[in-house]
Amino acid sequence: MQTRHYPIAVIVGMLAAGAVVGLALAPAPAVQTSADAAPEFSRGRYLEHVRHLASPDMQGRGNGSPELEEAAEYLADQFRLLGLAPAGEDGSYFQGFEATTDARLGNGSALTLGAEPFTPMVDFAPLKLSADGAASGELAFVGYGITAPEMHWDDYGGVDVAGKIVVAFRHEPRENDPESPFAGTDFTSHASLMNKVINAKQHGAAAILFILDPEQHAPDAQEVRATAEGTTGDDSGLIAAYVRMEPVVDYFAGFGFDLGAAQRAIDSELAPRSFEVPGSVAGVTADVVRVRSPLRNVVARIEGSDPVLREEWVVVGAHYDHLGLDGEFSLASDGEGQIHHGADDNASGTAGMLELARTASENRGAFARSLLFMGFSGEEIGLLGSNHFVNQPTIPLENAAAMINLDMIGRIRDDRVYASGVGTAAGLTELLESVNDTGLQLDYSDSGMGGSDHMSFNIKEVPVLFFFSGLHGDYHKPTDTADKIDADGALQVLRVAYGAMERLANGPERPLYTRVEEPRPVSGSGGGYGPYFGSIPDFTEVDGVLFADVNPGSPAAEAGFAAGDILVEFNGNRIGNLYDFTYALQAVQPGDTVPVAVTRQDARIEADVTLEAR
Repeated sequence: MQTRHYPIAVIVGMLAAGAVVGLALAPAPAVQTSADAAPEFSRGRYLEHVRHLASPDMQGRGNGSPELEEAAEYLADQFRLLGLAPAGEDGSYFQGFEATTDARLGNGSALTLGAEPFTPMVDFAPLKLSADGAASGELAFVGYGITAPEMHWDDYGGVDVAGKIVVAFRHEPRENDPESPFAGTDFTSHASLMNKVINAKQHGAAAILFILDPEQHAPDAQEVRATAEGTTGDDSGLIAAYVRMEPVVDYFAGFGFDLGAAQRAIDSELAPRSFEVPGSVAGVTADVVRVRSPLRNVVARIEGSDPVLREEWVVVGAHYDHLGLDGEFSLASDGEGQIHHGADDNASGTAGMLELARTASENRGAFARSLLFMGFSGEEIGLLGSNHFVNQPTIPLENAAAMINLDMIGRIRDDRVYASGVGTAAGLTELLESVNDTGLQLDYSDSGMGGSDHMSFNIKEVPVLFFFSGLHGDYHKPTDTADKIDADGALQVLRVAYGAMERLANGPERPLYTRVEEPRPVSGSGGGYGPYFGSIPDFTEVDGVLFADVNPGSPAAEAGFAAGDILVEFNGNRIGNLYDFTYALQAVQPGDTVPVAVTRQDARIEADVTLEAR
């Protein structure tokens, strides 16, 4: 099956969990531990790995890039040099899978308004998030294309856009006004092109065309191309294009409509001014080709020394992919086309995983259970590598005793490190306290969720520990470079992680998974992701949203939905992907009862769900 990727903000916003009771983690047996003989980690080796992975030659290790393949070979070579046995497919160090990593614009795109043809990449360009296909019909102007119930705003109110091609401004009302109800001069989620496309789709539009509002300068050809190519490669399910503003304004003027006046009225009155254009005709063809790329997890093993416990596994992982040159997920205002080196995110964690593997290899007789070391790809585009592994594991996943994840461990501040997942098995906090002789202050979190690869294992009920030194101003920017890595601090994290790995590998009883009840953000309106529903998405690509799990006691669970169901309809809206679901949740309120439909083994199941506050 295919996998679909989503920005981590979308992923994290959809998640929550419930609680069950677990048993205490058994103490470690009397074997050699880090307290008896502290492992020797090499600052030089650690930095060598970071510098290599984050070097300009690696071009940011973007998913689907040749450089990411080079990074995979580098990890495999390191495992081989360390004497670790391959644990991938067919006796190799690799586990391959395929994913949509991008989209490119083909040469078959076309746009006409009336009889006037537009020049592709000069007058218009399909967005990379556009569906591939063609549409034609009358036009409708929908202002800024926003439906915001919390602001009593609906640009689609009073107009019938079913089957029509809608025209919308790119941004939000009064975008340059610090007093604008739409977050002043900052943009809200309603300014997102994806949100506007999903909104148009849910209102039945055949396509959407974006233009700048007439109070701004018309874009040149370079901006047309940059806007189109700078959007996500996810398929929104609706044809969408960015069009140079002037010819659109002229076409509307031929029908007696002044888009400049409409824009000024909307902004001045803070009220929608949408209208249909009878007699108009438009046709748009979007030639968008999804780029499918082979990706690889890199997997190696050390066999445990105990003839019985060696059948169980402690997994240690880190993702080695980053953003490449693509500014799609960049947080830099000028990040497009620049190398996003990803030194902290996540060369720091990958280098740490390699150092743990090296030290474990030198002390391989000290582990009763087997160890599995993994470099994940596809993390930055939706936890794809770890999701693939837990669904098609190269070891029996039911024998995984625990998973340790290292992600961004290279920028420690004030000796504080986040240690998450301690609630996923009883005794994990005490375990970390017993091995932490570093002076680091561990900030504990029970949660096994969050936007990194441990979450995939947590969903499959494997206890997890996640080490993370925190976000910083270089996160997802070209400035995340190797010279800023605090190697000494990272080695302190590795001391704790090694101690945890050793204890988990040697305890007479494996930890028993405990489901953590995730705290819900306090919000009267349900927050930016809408009310609480209670499903956890699987990122395998299907027509709808596949549930990896459903939280006990949640509205979804109370309605009878379960893991493996595929959400296909929510509150009258067809759900084709996670974006559809996220947007549909934003349109309802806690306490609303909405009809929901899923498919389960080809059967359609419908139920009314009463949503709750987060």
